[in-house]
Amino acid sequence: MHRDTKSLTANEILDYVFTYLAEVSSLTDYDEILVVLAKLGRSLTSADRCSIWVVSEDKKTLWTKVAQEVGRLEVPVGSGIVGAAIENGQREIIADAYLDERFNKEVDSQTGYRTKSIMVIPMYDYDENIIGAFQVVNHHGENSEFEDRDLERLTLASTYAAETLVSAKLAIEITETQKEVVFTMGSIAESRSKETGNHVKRVAEYSKILALAYGLDEEESELLKQASPMHDIGKVAIPDSILNKPGRFDENERFIMNTHAELGHKMIKNSKKPLLQAASIVAYEHHEKWNGTGYPRKLKGEEIHIYGRITALADVFDALGSDRVYKKAWSNERIFKLLHEERGEHFDPQLVDLFFKNLEKIETVRESFSDRYEDQAPLNEKKEIKILGAYGTKSKGYGTSAFYLNKKNVIDAGNLLEPLNIESIDIENIWMTHSHLDHIIDIAYILDNYFNLRKKSLNIIGLPETIQAIKENFLNNTIWPDFSVIPLTLSDEMAVTYTIIEVDKEYTIGNDERIKAFYTDHTVASCGYVYTKEEQSVLITADTYSLDNAIEEINKNKKISSIVVECSFPSEFKDLAINSKHLTPKILFEMLEDIKREDLQLYINHIKPSFFKRITDEIEEYRGKWDVKILKDGNLIYF
Repeated sequence: MHRDTKSLTANEILDYVFTYLAEVSSLTDYDEILVVLAKLGRSLTSADRCSIWVVSEDKKTLWTKVAQEVGRLEVPVGSGIVGAAIENGQREIIADAYLDERFNKEVDSQTGYRTKSIMVIPMYDYDENIIGAFQVVNHHGENSEFEDRDLERLTLASTYAAETLVSAKLAIEITETQKEVVFTMGSIAESRSKETGNHVKRVAEYSKILALAYGLDEEESELLKQASPMHDIGKVAIPDSILNKPGRFDENERFIMNTHAELGHKMIKNSKKPLLQAASIVAYEHHEKWNGTGYPRKLKGEEIHIYGRITALADVFDALGSDRVYKKAWSNERIFKLLHEERGEHFDPQLVDLFFKNLEKIETVRESFSDRYEDQAPLNEKKEIKILGAYGTKSKGYGTSAFYLNKKNVIDAGNLLEPLNIESIDIENIWMTHSHLDHIIDIAYILDNYFNLRKKSLNIIGLPETIQAIKENFLNNTIWPDFSVIPLTLSDEMAVTYTIIEVDKEYTIGNDERIKAFYTDHTVASCGYVYTKEEQSVLITADTYSLDNAIEEINKNKKISSIVVECSFPSEFKDLAINSKHLTPKILFEMLEDIKREDLQLYINHIKPSFFKRITDEIEEYRGKWDVKILKDGNLIYF
C-alpha cells in the first residue's frame, strides 16, 4: 500500500527518515544498509521502485547497488537517463520514459518491467565528484508523475545513500557511518539556512572540548559531540521564505522561526538510541538562556540540561566567528566582549570561564574546519543577480524567465512566486522584456497570493506595446482581474500600476543601481536590459533573434562585464528558431563574432528543457573562444 506523499507533513517526512535511520543503526552489512536507504527513497516519493546506481571503479560502467525485485544490472557510462544525469550533474524528472530518447529500453526488455515516470538525482562524494545516482521509478500518485516536492525528498534520501556509499568504499566501521548520518542530518538543516557543513563539525568539536572541561567523562563528551550537529534539525520544517529572509523577522515570522527548537525535539524524542536521545535534548534546549529569557520553555540556570548549555555557547561562538556569503565574521575582540557581557545572562558562567581557559584548543578547531567558498564571489563582493527562472518554458523542475536584481526590482515574471514566496510582497517593479506568457505569468500569482499583505503597487514597466498587451489580454477582467482599478487593503494605492519605459534612458533603482532598456528582435515588441551596479554592468537580451543592438551596446559600453543571451532551440530547428525569433547555438556564436572584446563572461539561458542535452552539446561544439556558463534556476551571476 503506497501513500501519496503529497499529503505528508514535515513531521511525517522526518518520521519516515528516522524510522529507516533506526533500522540502519541495527545493521552491520553495507549492502543491507543500502537496501534500507532505497526503501526510504521509495517511501518518501511514493515510487514503485528505487535503485542506487554506482559508477564503477574504472569509470566505464554503471551498475545498480540496489534495485527492488531485480538483480544486479549493468550499463555503459552515459547510457540512458541515469547516465545522462550523471554526465551532466542534472536532477531530472521524466513524465514518460518512452518519450525520452535517452531512455534505455533494454533494461525493461531484460526484466519484463514497464517503466513510466522516472526521477533521478546524482550522488556526490566529499570532493563533489559524482559517484552514482539515486533513481525512483513509477509514481503511485493520481497522475503517475513525480513532482518538485518528490525531488526535494529524494534529495534528502540521496544524501544518506551517498554518505553510506563513501563510507562503505572506505571500509569505515558501521558506528562511524551512523555518526556521519547524524552529521548529514545536521548539515541538511544548516544548508537550508545558507550555512556550511563545517559549521556543524565545528560546533561538535567545541562541544566536546567544553564537555570534557566541565567534567563529563570521555564517553558522554563524545556522545554530545556526535549529537550536537542535530541542534537545528527542526529548521527542516521552517519555510524557506522565513528561514532565508534577508531582513528582520516580523512578530509572526519570529514566532514561526522559534518553533524549530520544539519541532526538532519532537522529531527525535521517541528514539531509544542514546545518540538521538541526546540530540533531542540539544535541539530542545540550545536556545534557552541562563537568565530564563530564552525559548521555547524559558528554563533558567541549571534547569537547562548541560547538553543545551554547552551547545548554546558553541553555536553562538561559531555563528559570530564564521564568514558567510552574506556577512563577514566578527572580530575575536568583539566576540569575546559579548561572551563576557553574556556571562550569567545568556550563558552558564562556569562554561564561559572554561571557554576562555580552553581558547587555544577552540581556535585550533576553528582553523582546522574553516569554511571554503569555492565558486562563489569574495565575501566583499555585492554585485550579483539571482536567476529565479532560467529556462525557455515552465515545467516540472524548470522555471522560466525571471531575474532578481534587488529586493524591489526584478526583470520579467516567469518564475517569481515559488523561489521568492513571501518575499514577493516586497517586489515593487517588474521590468518587462515583452508580453509573452512565459515572461508575465507570475504577475497574476503574486497578486493572487499576497494581495492582502502588499502595501505598495506592483508597477509593471515596459514598452508601450507590452503594457497594452498585458492590459488588453491578461489583466483585463476576463483572463485575470484588472488590478489597476482595485485598491490594496493595506493602503490607498492600486494593486497594479503601469509605466511606459523610455529606451536608452537610465533609471535609478537603488543605491548606485541603474537599469536601461535597449530594443531586441522578437515576434512582438521587445527589449533587453543593461543593469549597472557600482559602475559594473550586465547585459540581458531576453528573447531575441538579431543581436545587433546588444552587440552595439556591448562594444561601446566598457562597463559591461557579463552578458546573458538566450538560446532556445538546437541547430536542427533553425527554421523554427528564425520564424519564432529565437537563437540556436550555431546562429548565436556566428553572431557573437561581431563582438570586438575579449573580456566578457557569457551566460546562456532560455534553453527549452526538452532540448537541454542537445543544446548544451552544441554550445560546447560551437563556443570557440568563449567561456560559457549555462544558467540554471537559483544560480547567481557575479559581475
